[in-house]
Amino acid sequence: MSTSFNVGGDEGGAKPFRTFALDHELSELRLMMERQGGVLLSDPQDVLSSKVNEYLELRQLKSVADLLGRLQTSDTESETLLAHLLDGETAFFRHPMAFSVFQKQVLPELFVRKTGDSVSGLRIWSAGCSTGEEAYSIGLSVCEAMNGARAAGSVHIVASDVRQDALAVAECGVFPRETLQGVPLAMVQSYFESVGAHLLAKPRLRNLITFAQMNLARPAFLGRFDCIFCMDVLPHFSSAQRVALTQRLHLYLEPGGYLFLGDGEKLYTADVAFHSDKHRNFTLYRKPMAAGARSGR
Repeated sequence: MSTSFNVGGDEGGAKPFRTFALDHELSELRLMMERQGGVLLSDPQDVLSSKVNEYLELRQLKSVADLLGRLQTSDTESETLLAHLLDGETAFFRHPMAFSVFQKQVLPELFVRKTGDSVSGLRIWSAGCSTGEEAYSIGLSVCEAMNGARAAGSVHIVASDVRQDALAVAECGVFPRETLQGVPLAMVQSYFESVGAHLLAKPRLRNLITFAQMNLARPAFLGRFDCIFCMDVLPHFSSAQRVALTQRLHLYLEPGGYLFLGDGEKLYTADVAFHSDKHRNFTLYRKPMAAGARSGR
């Protein structure tokens, strides 16, 4: 069982105190985050305790009890804490099979279905975009599928995340060169330019994407989309929130729209109708064209 105590500096205050959370405090914190944000904090006790301690120092709070008190009265505090606790692990083309299906199968079909050559009004949502690698991967796929032409102004990618600091990185469109090592060199040269040891997304790629802060546990309607990427996000939520979010994703899709989950992920409710198409360990979900259609698996 962990203990709770403060480690202080000398009388001159040279070193800040550190607070180590009791097990019951961490348990209360887990319950509160699930209740307020629908998020399951699955880290082991020692890892969660370390992250909470970092947050206390960042916010200049004296104890976990002070933090719990703030969380009871402030929605902003809850979202700030979640942004600190969630790791947001990501990478360019993190799920290769999903992006292969997106570029080779889904996009050509949508281009034909929308308005032929103009591809007018194609809307894609990256829900839980972290520092932007997923959103830019979507943009790269769109540009490649369109041979780099006519994308701007005809395709709109909305990318959202709960963490403002992650969105700040994403909006800049600047990435360490090593993060794009798995991206084909020709693609990197076409859509990025060198800035020292980093690579900067060129305007024709960057201008496809709009970034916005959003807590997926709270309903917010951004319009309807032809594709939604919600990859490796649902497992972070409680069972009830998974069901609620899946239902909202279905609502936000256009009839015939596509839902991309992470490799091996499955839908968490049978109350929404999706057709499914298996590609190795990746399953592509599609909302039926007829709004009233029920099951299509």
